[in-house]
Amino acid sequence: MKFWQFGNGNLNITMIGILIPFLGTVLGSVCVFFMKKKLSRFTERVLVGFASGVMTTASIWSLIIPAIEQSKAMGKFSFLPAFTGFWIGILFLSFPFWIASFPIFI
Repeated sequence: MKFWQFGNGNLNITMIGILIPFLGTVLGSVCVFFMKKKLSRFTERVLVGFASGVMTTASIWSLIIPAIEQSKAMGKFSFLPAFTGFWIGILFLSFPFWIASFPIFI
């Protein structure tokens, strides 16, 4: 057994699963850290669009589709838990902006 092998290999898979997003985050932050000048407006829009697309894709494939699959016993209403949770999350995140729009709080 080599020094990096532990047990049945599950720890190795876990470590690889942790290192891949960690390295992606580090590389992304290094790119931003070394950008000395301001980005053009077009480049900023492209990067924001890319980031929002990645997050939307991650939420759909990692959260919404598994939630629908886990509630298949509900038949044609199997989408309802994911739909409800989705809208509760939107309302929860929108609440501070809604409160801040009242003139009494400004």
